[in-house]
Amino acid sequence: MNVKAIMQYLGKCRREISELANVRGEKSVSYWFDYLWCAVRHGCLIRQYVYGEFYRLSSIDRKESMTYPRLIKVFKKLNHPDYVHLLENKRDFNVHFAPYVKREWIYIPETDFNTFCEFADRHNYVIVKPLDLCEGQGVYGLQLLKDNDKRKAVYEELSGKNIMVEQCIKQHKDMNMGGRSVNTIRMHTILDKDGNVHCFKPVFRAGVGDAVVENYCAGGCCYEVDLELGVLITPSLSKDHIQHKIHPGTNKIVYGYQIPNWDKVIVDITNAAKMLPQCRFIGWDIAITDNGIELIEGNHNPDYELIEFFGTRGWYAKTREWISY
Repeated sequence: MNVKAIMQYLGKCRREISELANVRGEKSVSYWFDYLWCAVRHGCLIRQYVYGEFYRLSSIDRKESMTYPRLIKVFKKLNHPDYVHLLENKRDFNVHFAPYVKREWIYIPETDFNTFCEFADRHNYVIVKPLDLCEGQGVYGLQLLKDNDKRKAVYEELSGKNIMVEQCIKQHKDMNMGGRSVNTIRMHTILDKDGNVHCFKPVFRAGVGDAVVENYCAGGCCYEVDLELGVLITPSLSKDHIQHKIHPGTNKIVYGYQIPNWDKVIVDITNAAKMLPQCRFIGWDIAITDNGIELIEGNHNPDYELIEFFGTRGWYAKTREWISY
């Protein structure tokens, strides 16, 4: 990190700590000393210190928390770099995990115009996904009209780009939260050295308003799900930092909301995790349908904010029980 970047980060720290101190009616100097200690001792970034409420944690809890450097340590140890493309590349992912990817899709660089038209005949509204972006960036819905000239124009616009076009997923009605997005479950798994799959910290991610994607980074709300029962157990984690107990724009109360087909989620994700033993730590994005689950993607370096910023915490210590360091 160069000097300019360091100064910008320190400026961000100053603003965040000053705001935290003002909200809590305390002096910022004590937070400054505490944060610097947390940064050196635990690798805590300012966002986790403030919005992940690291400042509230005891010394023992801080030691057990998954900070960003600790997350990197985990996935570098568990995920072989020669195989992460099966998670990073959406096309490779769909091929490798085909038993759990039931939607129809085409990869534009491998698709001629006739095949594109045949696909359009079956699916007039589709989802376009750039393979070079993440966190829902660049994802949009597209109407594929019957007119061949207009289809040709669309095809030529898409050609030459590293993108996939996918059939829309029809989610279970109980997964709908009043918006347009397909809402998903983020499930984390670790495959231990004995081949046992450990599922942990499931999170329900729900879009807000007219958003096409449900991602936290795109303004969606995230709620922790009880692993055993499949019900929501926390208010939201969201970019507006408001802990919503009723999902925004709806009358749906969060606490106790039941995720459908939860038993199938656990069984299918456990089986999917065993299909890629070279990557033992994965954050899965899962759609819930009437018949079970549909895998959206897998992440070899999942967002630690969803793991540690809200709900149950201390996942660095918990995951170490399944890992041989």
